[in-house]
Amino acid sequence: MRIIPKANSLRKGILLYRGIRYRKGFGVHSPFVFNLITKVIEERCQYYSFYDIELIRKQLLFQNGEITYPDRQQKGKMRRRTIGRIVEREAIRPKHGALLFRLANYFKSKHILQIGPSMGLSTLYLTSYASDLKCIALENVPEFASIARIAFSKAARNPVDLRVGGYKDLLPKALKDMEQLDFVFFNTLYEQQNNSWLFETCLKHVHGDTVFVFEGIKASRKMREFWQKVCSHPEVTVTIDLYSMGIVFFNKKLHKRDYIVYF
Repeated sequence: MRIIPKANSLRKGILLYRGIRYRKGFGVHSPFVFNLITKVIEERCQYYSFYDIELIRKQLLFQNGEITYPDRQQKGKMRRRTIGRIVEREAIRPKHGALLFRLANYFKSKHILQIGPSMGLSTLYLTSYASDLKCIALENVPEFASIARIAFSKAARNPVDLRVGGYKDLLPKALKDMEQLDFVFFNTLYEQQNNSWLFETCLKHVHGDTVFVFEGIKASRKMREFWQKVCSHPEVTVTIDLYSMGIVFFNKKLHKRDYIVYF
């Protein structure tokens, strides 16, 4: 007899509870957050660019060339997989990519920074809503950057400044080169030891309309602790916990509060 439920069953139970308790903006009194939930987070409209991006994903999934790359979970070890398998494991989910598109479109973000391009597909989602955007993408695994370049060459609507190297070397220069910081996507699940530094460094360049999005905020104990640290930071006003992603705002006109939303 199983007393402790399987991890996957527990996750499904949590998501079911969230779906019942936190949906359609129920109990949200902030007009800003209510509009964000109903018009952006829960929107299911399929924009024209989604088809093109998912077509690139399908093409990458059929790439049989093998790449040897550092294992992000076991430091010092190397893995060898086909490009298709790497994209299947590491690339952003279509649902999450579509949300990035809607967020960037809703806030009309013009200066976008991405830390961890996620095979380039998340970058395409972030930069395809308009044609006059500036995007800098930082990747610390050269082998993953080569896959991102394939994606960019096929479907990038805007030039993407892809920079490869250690984040502690690349980030200060990238922030200096950005005229302002409108949107930052932290795809740094495997950089948990550096997450606080990345967050604090970017925090020095935010303005009232800057949006931060974090991937995998519930993926591990360290990520959950890091998310709590972000929520409690004095510069942060509103946070939205989507379970798999977290959204952060810095507008001082908003009352400080942490929201949970079903997604």
